[in-house]
Amino acid sequence: MRLFVRPKKTITALWSKGTKVMTEEYGELVDMESGCWAAVLGHNHPDVIKVIHEQVDTLFHTHQFFETEHPKKFVEELTECANLSTKYNASFLSSGSEAVSLAVKLSEILTGRRKKLCMNITYLGASADLRHPRDNTYWDDLDVTECLMCSNQNTNEKECSTCNRFSHLDFSQYASFVFEPGNSGGVVLLQPEKLVAFLAGKVRETGGLLVVNEITTGFGRTGEWFGFQHYGFLNDALHSPDLIALGKGIGNGYPVSAVLARENLAEAAIETGFSYIQSHTDDPLGCRVAREVVKVMMKENLVLNGRTVGEYLRSKLMDIAIRNKGIKEVRGRGLMNVVLLDKGVSAEEIFNGLLDAGYFCGFSEQSGIIHMYAPLIISKNEVVGFCSAFEQVLNNVMDK
Repeated sequence: MRLFVRPKKTITALWSKGTKVMTEEYGELVDMESGCWAAVLGHNHPDVIKVIHEQVDTLFHTHQFFETEHPKKFVEELTECANLSTKYNASFLSSGSEAVSLAVKLSEILTGRRKKLCMNITYLGASADLRHPRDNTYWDDLDVTECLMCSNQNTNEKECSTCNRFSHLDFSQYASFVFEPGNSGGVVLLQPEKLVAFLAGKVRETGGLLVVNEITTGFGRTGEWFGFQHYGFLNDALHSPDLIALGKGIGNGYPVSAVLARENLAEAAIETGFSYIQSHTDDPLGCRVAREVVKVMMKENLVLNGRTVGEYLRSKLMDIAIRNKGIKEVRGRGLMNVVLLDKGVSAEEIFNGLLDAGYFCGFSEQSGIIHMYAPLIISKNEVVGFCSAFEQVLNNVMDK
């Protein structure tokens, strides 16, 4: 069963390498989606493949009673590379949804509360406790549509605390504010810092926690190691997130995820007697792969490349938007980008035309969006080729 919306055309993958995927129907495609937004190092990175072979030959899977050096080493290496200002402990799992679910559950255990605050534009995961529509018994999904357009968000003229949009919220009931910094279910709506600081501050003032969902926005995707690092107030030891959910990029496509918890909170969670176990907790293979991903990202300076090339991609797309009225908006950070098409322009037609031109993107016909979540290794030359093809395809669709 393929229980997801997919294009009418069949695309059969044969092999992949770097930014390319070879297909049966279209030949070689430049993958502007990094697999499912996961292959931040590009496909089949040789260093990661080598580590997988080495680890399989030593420790592939262990019972949870065994320990290895890898979970602790990963946290130490990530903390240094990403310049995290707080010490964290980690638990390794298998999927992003599982990581978010555990982080949220820990916030409940640690605060003794069940209610959570979230923005309505936030996608948290596929499991029943996280997916839309979320149970309003336990979730307040705050409608922030007007906040995204608020003229006061980037000024000091008016504070969020004076806005009646939040007057109905009882912040003392929340176990956590669960914040996803910018992906917004693939439509890339970037929440203003003033709004995030207000909501996080009010929840924390009353003893609640800040949970950050970095499943898609982590590991260089936004031009920083983590999406929350674009929000200046979160970059010191006092205000940094209490719990961070990691996925997708952490294994470069290998199914591994993690929850980072502040050291004091990790110790407090253990003292409560709370138990959480699944068959692949802290598995040595997944942990070792994650360590190698961090190492490669540092060695190849991929966070900077993602930031630089992402800015270049958006500038080229904005130039196209000036020449072609089929583009309504270009949105993004780093290599997390979308083009919002004008009403009446078919996203699927653009997608199909790009396939014929040798490029693979994501799309949403319902939202009128073309996704571009390219791997961090993509070059400016590849961006030039993509943008040339994109403009030609858009012109062809507009001329019909």
